[in-house]
Amino acid sequence: MTEPHPDEDGTAVVAIDAGKTKFLMGVFTRSKPTVEVERHRISVTTASETLELLELRVADLFRRHAVDSIGLSVFGPLETDPLRPDFGAIVGSSEPQWSGVNIPSLLSHRFRVPVHFDFDVNSAASAEERERPPASAGFVYLSIGTGIGGAFSRPVHPVVSPVPSPVEPPQLGHMPLPRETDDPYPGSCRFHGSCFQGLASGRAIFGRWQVPACELPAHHEAWDLQARYIARACATLVYSSPFTTVRVGSGISQVPGLIARSNDYLRRFMNGFPETLCREKFGTDVIQHAVTAPDSSLIGAAIQAAEGSGWKFAPRR
Repeated sequence: MTEPHPDEDGTAVVAIDAGKTKFLMGVFTRSKPTVEVERHRISVTTASETLELLELRVADLFRRHAVDSIGLSVFGPLETDPLRPDFGAIVGSSEPQWSGVNIPSLLSHRFRVPVHFDFDVNSAASAEERERPPASAGFVYLSIGTGIGGAFSRPVHPVVSPVPSPVEPPQLGHMPLPRETDDPYPGSCRFHGSCFQGLASGRAIFGRWQVPACELPAHHEAWDLQARYIARACATLVYSSPFTTVRVGSGISQVPGLIARSNDYLRRFMNGFPETLCREKFGTDVIQHAVTAPDSSLIGAAIQAAEGSGWKFAPRR
């Protein structure tokens, strides 16, 4: 843990990345929301136990720092209509125990500060835009961890709007994929079985091999299969969106050699078509490591808290 470095006016923000297997939280300076002061981790158990620990951790941060807002990145689907009574809640999730849980409401009412929240993939894409702005039209961000999600980059145009309006990300993790002929695994998604998430998420890897992804060696056959699924998904994204770069983050993206192998398969699957894109990408990769990985969503949450982006849940007065 680093020593605290308070902002010029003493204020700080708390950022929380609420994932399916772990919650990360940190304190960041308000003037430079990519500067981290300290960090904590909570392993997810039941929703009630996890939220109880979250409250205790955040309360401790509020005691020791002058926190005036919270940024939250969270897996979805989320209710984003401020007029609905369940605004901010997780709805219809692939994680049944979290359906109906409203983390922004809990935090805002408990700590009496605004909570700026967004989908974890939107938060991550925002962090990527900040740390490595896209050279061309933009990029697709993919998070491949316990689940799979994605978002399209939203470049900021200061003359028009310094804070982009929040948007619901596409459900890229649930795009249909053909099952590889050497893969008998039926898929882990409780809605679709063998969608992208059902075939290539961390949960799918465990279901197929009965070993957590983090314990599989880099030479295991699992990663060749994983690279093929990533490549097929990215081929679909390149063919169906205006973006020709896919940045991959979260834990599984860190497996040595996985991104390079995925690019090799992608080139085979695209087979030189369209020629214009293949010329554009000659010598570079379509699939790239996210520069902020594996902390993209946490950094994005800090940016939300400092700049007031995302959806806002304000405490009732």
